[in-house]
Amino acid sequence: MKRRLIHELQDSFARHPVYSKIVNNIQSKYAFTERPQFGIVVKGSGANKISLSADNYIGQIHSYVMLAYVGAPTHPLEWVREDQGCIAKNGGVIATPPGIYYLEILSAPSTAQGTGTFVIDPLITVTNEQVLRFVSGVDQDGQLQNKPIPGTLRLWESGRFMLKEGIHYTVDYQTGAISFLESGNPNARISADYRYELPTMGPFEWQWNKADWSTLPGVVLAFGKRGKVGDKVAVVVYDERQATANAYGGLFDVSFDFDIVARDPVQMEEISDLAWMYLFAEKRPALSSEGIEVTEVSIGGESEEPIDETAQEYMYSRNMSLQVQTRWELHVPLPLEVSRVEAVSTKIVDQLTLSTDFIIPDRSRDFERIM
Repeated sequence: MKRRLIHELQDSFARHPVYSKIVNNIQSKYAFTERPQFGIVVKGSGANKISLSADNYIGQIHSYVMLAYVGAPTHPLEWVREDQGCIAKNGGVIATPPGIYYLEILSAPSTAQGTGTFVIDPLITVTNEQVLRFVSGVDQDGQLQNKPIPGTLRLWESGRFMLKEGIHYTVDYQTGAISFLESGNPNARISADYRYELPTMGPFEWQWNKADWSTLPGVVLAFGKRGKVGDKVAVVVYDERQATANAYGGLFDVSFDFDIVARDPVQMEEISDLAWMYLFAEKRPALSSEGIEVTEVSIGGESEEPIDETAQEYMYSRNMSLQVQTRWELHVPLPLEVSRVEAVSTKIVDQLTLSTDFIIPDRSRDFERIM
């Protein structure tokens, strides 16, 4: 919030024809190498938490995207969200095909201005792809549109009965060709669920505390400062919104104190008035739409400090305080659940953490779960 306050003041003063030069002097603490003609110094802040419930539980997040761990937990991404603007332009559906997108850090920045690189390995999810309709009951050949990853293919007869590989059919994983070993019921339809690989995407650049909006259309990738070389996570994309996380949150009452300093008392007064107007009037509606409510901006008394007694030069200052109420939220991802091919737990691609749970009626009772 302190960085946001500084940014908003810089943005407003940058458009002022006289005081645009103050932008570089709006800083946190007294970080000036030389005493400026005028400036705004954010000295400190404090916050009080307001609980909305005993355990701060809000509810479940339903989204097209979810963050999942691959093997040991790593944190190159702080969170992922759907880009609602992009989804709206795409007719209300996410533009990125459903699947699991493995993100791996190739290099990491060492400073806030530095850049790192990452790549993405897509594993696309296909559901209910029509493979064959038995006309006579003796049809034996089917063809998938893509080459499935071994262990991910599931064939369904009429959407309910799962066929077993080696018993009911065989598949050529190099071509996607399917040969049926038994006769099917006339007019029965065979559909397929599976995953297939796409070529590696990237490398793409990333920075500390920056969000990527373009790599996966409709998905916001929020990078923090914890990413290091070799870190890998999975970004899961669904074809429709699912329960992806439990949300916990509440409110904070946040207070900021800052000083308006200038060598001219008139300039100090004018900058104080402008700062009050920018924060309480100009910026207030935009911040409110983001859940940041500016509740009070107070102007304190004036003071002066001699900087050159011989020349009788003084630095004039005025204290201001800002009260803001803002939300905080913590999202705990829910496990991804997809139906399994075999009835025995087996190791699948990239050592995804597995457990079992029953979620889909009329299908196998064993399921994969990505934690």
